[in-house]
Amino acid sequence: MIKIKKTKKSSYNIGIIGVGWVGLITAASLADLGNKVRCFDVDSKRMNNLQKGSWLPFYEPHLKQLVDKNLKAGRLSFYINLEHVVENSQVIFICVGTPSRKNGSVDLSYIKNACQDIAKYTNESKIIVIKSTVPTGTAEIVSKIFKRYYKGQTDIVSNPEFLQEGRAVESFLKADRIVIGYPGLCKPATKKIMKDIYSPLKVSIFETNNRTAEMSKYASNVFLATEISFINNIANLCDETGADVKIISDIMKADKRIGYKAFLNAGAGYGGLCFPKDMRGFIRAYERNGYDPTFLKMVEKINLSQRTIIVKKIRKALGKLKGKTIVILGISFKPNTDDIRDAPSLTVIEKLLSAGAQVRLCDPVALHNAKAVFNNRVTYNFETYEALKGAHAAVLITEWDRYKNIDFMRARKLMKKNIIIDGRNIYDPLKLKKAGFKYYGIGRNN
Repeated sequence: MIKIKKTKKSSYNIGIIGVGWVGLITAASLADLGNKVRCFDVDSKRMNNLQKGSWLPFYEPHLKQLVDKNLKAGRLSFYINLEHVVENSQVIFICVGTPSRKNGSVDLSYIKNACQDIAKYTNESKIIVIKSTVPTGTAEIVSKIFKRYYKGQTDIVSNPEFLQEGRAVESFLKADRIVIGYPGLCKPATKKIMKDIYSPLKVSIFETNNRTAEMSKYASNVFLATEISFINNIANLCDETGADVKIISDIMKADKRIGYKAFLNAGAGYGGLCFPKDMRGFIRAYERNGYDPTFLKMVEKINLSQRTIIVKKIRKALGKLKGKTIVILGISFKPNTDDIRDAPSLTVIEKLLSAGAQVRLCDPVALHNAKAVFNNRVTYNFETYEALKGAHAAVLITEWDRYKNIDFMRARKLMKKNIIIDGRNIYDPLKLKKAGFKYYGIGRNN
């Protein structure tokens, strides 16, 4: 369980609308800060299961304990009655999805519908907080919706989430920063309440206007995605020139202007819901405002090409893939999550299957999601060494801790061939060679 030192507790009646990944983590964390949190979602089965405390809709470290703790304490509850949640909440956080349209723009229909439904039940001043990732100008759209139904002042606040899958609870309770964007004529009481809610975290709070807050989330994610594609582009050049990208990355990070936390780890590229979606949304925003998004499109192109590069390395190592047994180590788009949306592994697996390979999938928590995609086209193994038996190659896609600690002497005895494709550069090439393996990394001067 993540623990924080709290000098005081927040104590507001808070509503959460939309209990997906962002909504549930926000709800449980705000409840843990001392607030009374009521959640609403249209998925009645999900709400009933969450209220019973028997089930979570996804895997996230420490979240089950946090939900159970605050359910038991009476600070967290789940409803299918929106009117009840709205009437009993001073502050309402909007956490519904904002998916991409086919052209890359952001679909705000869930935001608009949620706000319209909330506004119908609003008969006194509320603070409406947009937690979902939305393009600039969304707060003004929401404000107009509320004015149709409620003539009093409703402050629309932009409070983007900066949660990280796999460490979401920690990234909320030990946040790097909080961003709060206010409308021009915001009541002083609204600003006080918003700061009070986050005051137990003892973290820097950036107070600004709605549009700046809205764009800050996109700017952050797009920058991180750019770092990943930058180092992958360097890695691909290293493969051609004999340099080692891992050493280059360490040298770069030693520069204090760059820093050791920079996303400069070459590999299979980024995936998941947020980075790809936010990149597409930002590209569309550039186009809509008359700017050339060529640079951002190159970031996206480099990222997608990394998946093909992994397959090329497999072909280089094995030759023809038809009939070859290939183990994929890690399906989720990153460690400590079961999220496989837009995961690099999906593209690699599809290309291997198209080439006639026999593919085995191995992952600690994401196999159930993989089965929904691949059915009986692949085989599934939770246990690492069982998956490696008789394999021609093992391909590391997701750097789970259990794969960092494989006994390669044992693995070599189990495998039919001696090929390791390290899609995250987590292994020591010399150690693998001593164990009898042929090692293929990303920009590692093989």
